[in-house]
Amino acid sequence: MKQKQKTGDMTPRERVLAALRRETPDGLPWMEGIVGNGIASALCGEKINVDWSVAPDGFPRQRGAELAEEQKKVNRALGKDNLNFSAFAPIFAHKMKKSDDGSPVLVGDGMVRSRQDFDKLFRLPSPSDSSFVANAREFIAHKEDYCACACVRLGIGATLLSMGLEAFSYAMADEPQLIVDVHDAYADWTRQVVPVLEEAGFDVIWAFDDVAFNAGPVFSPRFYATHILPKERAVAATFSKPLITHSDGDMTPLLDVWLELGQAAIHPLQPDVMDIVKVKREYGSRVALVGNIFMDDLVRKSPAEIDSQVRDRIEQIGGSGGYVISTSNSITDDMKPENVRAMAQAIARYGRARR
Repeated sequence: MKQKQKTGDMTPRERVLAALRRETPDGLPWMEGIVGNGIASALCGEKINVDWSVAPDGFPRQRGAELAEEQKKVNRALGKDNLNFSAFAPIFAHKMKKSDDGSPVLVGDGMVRSRQDFDKLFRLPSPSDSSFVANAREFIAHKEDYCACACVRLGIGATLLSMGLEAFSYAMADEPQLIVDVHDAYADWTRQVVPVLEEAGFDVIWAFDDVAFNAGPVFSPRFYATHILPKERAVAATFSKPLITHSDGDMTPLLDVWLELGQAAIHPLQPDVMDIVKVKREYGSRVALVGNIFMDDLVRKSPAEIDSQVRDRIEQIGGSGGYVISTSNSITDDMKPENVRAMAQAIARYGRARR
């Protein structure tokens, strides 16, 4: 079944790829990382079951067909353009747990805190595992004309999670080679898995490597340029499909060196700490932008305010191409369904190509 088009003759896949080439598609594309099952079920009027978790080896738990079909229900309800399939190398951290105040954390403390830990613990699965490859191909067989995104980590995000911030910080001063060795092992694994995904038929590689807080990056541009960038740039250069790189937080101090990766787009340009209009003005000739609709506003504000925010983003940066609208991370279960609907309606209303 061919999905309904927004404004013209482009498929969702073609729309996204045009924007990533910094062209102006027939309608503004919309991509998201995760759409929570609770909010998705409320928006679709039926139970949605996407297993966003991954098995201990980092591969999806859910069958490829079901993973695609469940996401497509959400796309049809909202007009969203992408489907996501994760291929993350395992993280060596303690099990997910809640903090003392009850708020959730993504992972516990990192377990690779020393050279001895690295030698003892660090083992990665085969990127060409037959069941993983078959599942990826099954997912692609069910994607229709949507943009299929292979979600990976280039290396630094997994390194931070596996070492933990404290051990990583000490190692920056005392043993930077440990960081390099952990990072390069992850990066080499990604270099092997991406061709498998590209051969299966994925359209975009989306790398999720959080390296910044709201106050700024975890490390200096100099540290990144010296110890991280050369390897990741070499790995990214082997990809044949467009690369989107993700980091939450304020990436402004790191933008010049980050863009040396040669990525097609950056995500999510968190609006409380990054000025997307300034980024568009200074870097829009080099890279497409994805994101910037503030998650907190979708939780707390009104549909009219969301409509206004979407309209402003489109008017400010969407008319000249090179923009994919998105929340500032993902659509979460604490958001108001009426606000997410307002976002979808505003994208359809204001996101027509300016001819």
